[in-house]
Amino acid sequence: MKPFLIVDDNHDVLSFLKWELQEFGAISMQADNCQDAIEVIKEIELEAIFLDIVLGHESSEQIITFIRSEENTLNKDVRVVLMSGLIDQEFSHKYHDKFYQILEKPFSSERLLQVLKQLSS
Repeated sequence: MKPFLIVDDNHDVLSFLKWELQEFGAISMQADNCQDAIEVIKEIELEAIFLDIVLGHESSEQIITFIRSEENTLNKDVRVVLMSGLIDQEFSHKYHDKFYQILEKPFSSERLLQVLKQLSS
């Protein structure tokens, strides 16, 4: 299994997801900003990306734009799981087909495990 990339500016969320992925038997990499995330996406083939919408003063839109760009050759089809506490029904309905999954924070270990099983099948 290829590594997962976790992108979130909240270090508690990074630690939680890293631990949960380890328990699942997966390897993860972490980034807390757009620049670091894009560097990983350029260099390492990924299983999936867990991506927070808001990264401090940055927007994850920069990362999404890069993933879908011609410059991205390694992870063109990587599955993106969007995470946020700011997601409402309208957002979910509008963007549900643009991402593999949308996780509304806070989410449980059980919900995360459900998504991981879907990603690995």
